[in-house]
Amino acid sequence: MNIGGMFRKNATGGASGSSSHPNPRKNPRRKRDGLQSELDKEYKRLAESKVLPTKWPDSKFISRQSLSSDFDLLVRNAGMKFFASLNQDTYKRATLEFILSFHDDLAVLDRRTTETVTYGRSQGIYELIATKYEASWGAAAFRTGNTTAIYIGNTKSCIAGYGGSEDLDTSYKLCIPSWVAFTGNGTLFGEAALKHAAVSPGTAVAGFKRLMGLGMHNAVVKREMELVPYKLFRTPYGTPGIQIQAEGGDARNFQTEQVAGILMSKLKQMAEAHLGREIKNALLTAPVHFTADRKHSLMAHARWDGGFSGTRSVGEYVAAAAAYGLHEKRRHGKVILVFHMGGRTTHATRFKFRYRDGLAHHLGASYEAQLGGADLTGRVVDHFVELIKEKHHRDIRQDESALRKLWAACEVAKKALSHREDAVVKAESVLDDGADFFARLTRAQFEELNGDLLARAVGTVEQAVTWPAPPEQWESRKESVDEIILVGGSVRIPKIAQFFKDYFHGREPIVEEEAVIRGAAHLSRRESAEFTLQCADYYSDYFGC
Repeated sequence: MNIGGMFRKNATGGASGSSSHPNPRKNPRRKRDGLQSELDKEYKRLAESKVLPTKWPDSKFISRQSLSSDFDLLVRNAGMKFFASLNQDTYKRATLEFILSFHDDLAVLDRRTTETVTYGRSQGIYELIATKYEASWGAAAFRTGNTTAIYIGNTKSCIAGYGGSEDLDTSYKLCIPSWVAFTGNGTLFGEAALKHAAVSPGTAVAGFKRLMGLGMHNAVVKREMELVPYKLFRTPYGTPGIQIQAEGGDARNFQTEQVAGILMSKLKQMAEAHLGREIKNALLTAPVHFTADRKHSLMAHARWDGGFSGTRSVGEYVAAAAAYGLHEKRRHGKVILVFHMGGRTTHATRFKFRYRDGLAHHLGASYEAQLGGADLTGRVVDHFVELIKEKHHRDIRQDESALRKLWAACEVAKKALSHREDAVVKAESVLDDGADFFARLTRAQFEELNGDLLARAVGTVEQAVTWPAPPEQWESRKESVDEIILVGGSVRIPKIAQFFKDYFHGREPIVEEEAVIRGAAHLSRRESAEFTLQCADYYSDYFGC
């Protein structure tokens, strides 16, 4: 099928081709075989029928377009609809990917790609995906109960949902470390990939999530280039790509979303083995800084590399709120604050669910791409590295094995300090002659070592709550927050909890490390199909889900 001509523009900015019927909206049915030869003439007629915009939308917005009657016949037979957003000023080359999906009562899906091209614009690339409408974006497929929820984190990734082999209300959750290693004998995941990183660091990838959605010029990307053992390069989309040196010497290039999709394929296999059945659809969680085009890209790779038939996305902050049913209480107009401090990133989001459609209205957000629990552990490791060097005259930075053992011991001690005043750091065989290292770490020491990092973390809350209001309105902004939810592995640090209690005048926040994946699993149920469909219907960087 030749579809390239559908998106050619003439010198005046209009579309090439002509309509063969005086009234496109009432064009009689054509057989699919007849449409094959007519597709090059469709662009102008589709624009006139508002399938494609005649007035180009704002560059920060993607709208879902309706389809004209005769073209709708084609795509309905193929089981798909598509999204389009082209900016006339920055338009370079038109692109569309047609993925034809034929389905029989949503039981048999066969994805067939007929052509793939890309288009560029000055502020990035929108990957326009032609997907199956009824199977992917329509509510039907997500009402079947054959949907799972996926959370890709910087340190840990999880898949969760409902529907055991005997009881549809039985929940499941499976998690692995967010590591992927590319070896000569195949791809490794989780703990196996983490162990392989010690042997061949340039072939294993972790922490790629914080690169997703960023431009190559971003300071976070530049900083990451100095830290990772593999090469980061500029993709045609202007985003960072990952280049792995395979064990055979060949270089392999990946988009960050592609690595996420590959990791999703492993999570899918784990869940299917656990359930004893196939999983077709996925609800993905996305961080607050993801723009609409990055969400599209993540969902696309969940299909291409993850093996899912249908995909939708929901914001991590929305999923955290959904864990407590707050998305169902939009009539109350509650203002919700979600603070998420994970292993490598920290962000705070203030929002409320709009009454008329249930979409999340962003009121304020702040994001730290290189601040998380791993950074706190790193400060403790640095402290003891210097202590060992001073007392035992041994620099374990030159010993990767010893350094990993010390890191693991400091991580255990850090977690213990969440409910104790002190802890013992015990690292085996890290000193000369294989001797063990023991040291005491108090909570006060930990807070002193990480004072500036903890201040940066809670600073995201202050910015999300008060910006850009003048100082005289800050107190009223605090009082306007109705619900506070703390998410992530680092939110149980006593200093963090004390900040929220002081900042919000004694109010106790909800603290749940895995609220995001639990809420996403709740939204993956058939009862939430209409809510997640609304999220799919509205693409904006300022509203949505």
